Amino acid sequence: MIKGHTEMLILALLQNTTSMHGYLIRQELTDRSNQIVHPSLGRIYPLLAQMQKKSWLKSRPETVCENRVRNTYSITPTGRAELNVRIKKWELFSAGINRILSSCPTK
Repeated sequence: MIKGHTEMLILALLQNTTSMHGYLIRQELTDRSNQIVHPSLGRIYPLLAQMQKKSWLKSRPETVCENRVRNTYSITPTGRAELNVRIKKWELFSAGINRILSSCPTK
């Protein structure tokens, strides 16, 4: 089985945008997957911190209101390389699963 699919999805989201904050990342994952992927904010923020430590993401503070600051995240070149590796692994994994499922009768 493949671990880390949420990290791959976060990298994929950030690949096509300049930056996003954590809540928006969660919303986009949920919306774009038709509510199939819906990680909690308690899962998203630790993942973002881990991904930043691995140099896959960089963060920048953004002032939202007078006294409110939030971090926005963007993908780094290291993160793009990691995304490419993970996409290749996912393609191999899903192809194997599809080969098994194609032999099952459907109703």
